[in-house]
Amino acid sequence: MAKNAMCSAGAILAIACGDGIIKKYAEKKLEGEPPKRICGGKIILNLLHNDGAALGVLRKDQKLLLALNSALVGVAAGELLTSPQKDRPAFRLGMTLAVGGGLSNLIDRVRRGYVTDYFSLDLGSRFEKLKKVVFNLSDFCVFGGCILWCIQHISKSRP
Repeated sequence: MAKNAMCSAGAILAIACGDGIIKKYAEKKLEGEPPKRICGGKIILNLLHNDGAALGVLRKDQKLLLALNSALVGVAAGELLTSPQKDRPAFRLGMTLAVGGGLSNLIDRVRRGYVTDYFSLDLGSRFEKLKKVVFNLSDFCVFGGCILWCIQHISKSRP
């Protein structure tokens, strides 16, 4: 359905552009500033330039990282357009989120050589290590999209 494809394309652009605007704002407002707690201390605004993948993986091999990032976004976009599942809502939403978030981070990586991350979560002492991980909105889109894709895949395989 062309309507679904257009909706997905619009959402992908909104995610990529929206997070791009937030990244630019974070660069301007958080550069050189100490971490700042908001939302009752649960969200920590903290600028980080991540030259690797998640948790800094592959930071020493930028060419491989760029190739993998490009390939994953391309494969996910192709899957979104051609999969027999493309008209199932959970699949379409999951893939749209993953492609939009992946594209935003890919644009960052191509333009700057790193991905701009800007917040951490403080969810209490049980999740103490999570405070050290810095995210951006696109990371949550990729993660959430992958979760939806998995749910769709599991539900599809059940009788």
